[in-house]
Amino acid sequence: MTTTELPDDFYAAVPVCQGRTAAMDYLRRPGPVYQAGKTWIITSYDGVRYAQKNPDLFSSAKAFDGLSAAIPMIPLAIDPPKHADYRRVLDPMFGPKRIDAMEGELRAQLRGHIDAFAPLGHCDVVADLSYKFPTQAILTLFGLPLEHLPQFLVWVTGIIKGADITALGLEPTPQVIDCSMALFGFLQEQIEIKRRQPGQDMLSSILALDGDQAWTDAEILGLCFLIVLAGLDTVTGAIGFSLLTLATDPQLRQRLVADPALIGPFVEEMLRLEGPVPGVPRRTTADVEVEGVTIPADSPVLLMVSTANREVPSAAANPDEMDLTAKPAHLGFGGGIHRCLGSHLARRELRLTIEEFHARIPDYRLAGEATTLWPAGTFALESLPLQFDPR
Repeated sequence: MTTTELPDDFYAAVPVCQGRTAAMDYLRRPGPVYQAGKTWIITSYDGVRYAQKNPDLFSSAKAFDGLSAAIPMIPLAIDPPKHADYRRVLDPMFGPKRIDAMEGELRAQLRGHIDAFAPLGHCDVVADLSYKFPTQAILTLFGLPLEHLPQFLVWVTGIIKGADITALGLEPTPQVIDCSMALFGFLQEQIEIKRRQPGQDMLSSILALDGDQAWTDAEILGLCFLIVLAGLDTVTGAIGFSLLTLATDPQLRQRLVADPALIGPFVEEMLRLEGPVPGVPRRTTADVEVEGVTIPADSPVLLMVSTANREVPSAAANPDEMDLTAKPAHLGFGGGIHRCLGSHLARRELRLTIEEFHARIPDYRLAGEATTLWPAGTFALESLPLQFDPR
């Protein structure tokens, strides 16, 4: 099978403003595998799953050479076999037990944000909630003082807005470098504090490793950088799209308010249909055939999990429709050995946000335009103005 090479701006021209289904149809139209500029794009479920299951052919480490040139993002920018060593240590630290222990504090943080705007009768979900809360959650996970949130947000914004995961192999921008260095300096100071005064947090647990399992400071910083880059903007986007969907679909919102047990299935379907991650980058290590198309060695590739989610077997009947009875089956958190390390935390943040929002503000409506930022590394809303009765 042959494929037509599309222009460099094909990906940037995705019609996100027409809705996610239209955007996904646009990306799938050229076929399951095609080239846009220098980047190869895999859109089919089978093609994406093949790449995820063959990390020896689709390297994650090589894909992030530009972003993690100074300090590798642990464990995403690490290929097998070393990758397994990192996951063996990290998976329990990001597991359900650790997240369960954080839940009370996460709920309190959410209530603090919601209490600040509930009496006003209006809010901007992005500025007032979804921008701040995921960063607070990461500070809590790391065991870092929450009074550093304002400065942390400045650095995080500089890194996320300055980085473009679609610009595979390119050098980071000066903005990304400056904010990264400032963040690394802060984290280095906190690591030294944790060495002297360990706690029950993730950084303290990693610092407690000894012998052959001990991590260097560079490895710890690489993990922190990954969590910042991959775990903040994504959750911000997911919260925004979830509350936008509920604000514009009163019947669906009322179902969730009446039966909070539906919030879990709702979150899974939102991640499938409106997930914040369009695609994840890889780089081929050899010529490889996918869906009858040969992708040359050393080619940048985007695994389009967002389009593949429209082809998951459990959604075959109505792939573009939300089904709260469907079993969770999507690639919103990736797949294979590089499945998202923070998936448990992200799911918990999303569920708690909806629970706490509805506990205080069960009825709300869109109060202006909700614009999706594009082109960008992730799908995210620029703002989400809502109105409701003051509480």
